[in-house]
Parts: sequence; structure tokens; C-alpha cells
Amino acid sequence: MVEKIILSIHLVAGIVWVGSVFMGTFIDWPTAKETVDRGQFPFRFIVGQGKRVFYSVYFGIIQLWGSGIALFIVHPPETSAQSIMLAGKVMCLFFMTAFTLYGSFVTWPKMQLATHQEAFQYYKHYKNRAIGTFTFGILGALLTLWSY
Repeated sequence: MVEKIILSIHLVAGIVWVGSVFMGTFIDWPTAKETVDRGQFPFRFIVGQGKRVFYSVYFGIIQLWGSGIALFIVHPPETSAQSIMLAGKVMCLFFMTAFTLYGSFVTWPKMQLATHQEAFQYYKHYKNRAIGTFTFGILGALLTLWSY
């Protein structure tokens, strides 16, 4: 029963984090870009969105790492296949976390102080890392489902 509760927390945290990244990248960005004149970067929208998404994304990071460690304690891998799945999940979570931290603490501050042209370049790389976060999140979720 404890394992199912922890697994549920793990699943919800992943949904929140990956869902936030999906919404910001594939829905909000194209919409925000359409609301400003050509060549203008939607600074106010992107900064406002970042402030609101920050909590859900970082809640997801903390919950995923915490619940993942708890799942490892409650149900350690018993076979080599389970160990490989665990290594894959940790790798996915590592890349998701690294991409998110880099975006938050390196790209995001630069983007807020950039010119319109520079901001588009920063956002292009930021968006690519967000797509990577989304992709690794989906892969990690699939590995989690396949391992149970």
C-alpha cells in the first residue's frame, strides 16, 4: 500500500512538471508570439508565465526526486532488467533537472535583460531544452510504467 501511495505521488509530480513544460512550450509560446508585433519578443508574457510556472516545475522536481528515492527504498531493483530500468529513469530525471536548472538560472535571467533579437536566440535554446525535458519526462514515465 505504501508503494502505491509513493508511486501515485511520483506520477502526479511527473504529470505536473511535464505538463507545465508542455503547456509553456507548445501552447503558450506560439500564442504569446502571435500577440506582439513581428520582431518583438513577448517579454511581459514570458516573464509572467515563468513566475507562475516556477512553483509547479520545482514542486515536480522535488517530488520526483523524493518519491523516486522513496520508491527505491521501498522496492529496490531485484533483477538486472529492473536495475537497467532504474538507471534509465535516473538518467531521464537527471537530464530533466539539469535542463530545467540551466534554463531557470542561466537562460532566464539573460533573456529578461536582452534585446528583442537576443531574447529570441536565448528562447530558441531554452525551448530546445524544454523539448528535451518533455521528451525525457515522457521516456521516464514509460520506463516507470514498464517497470511495474
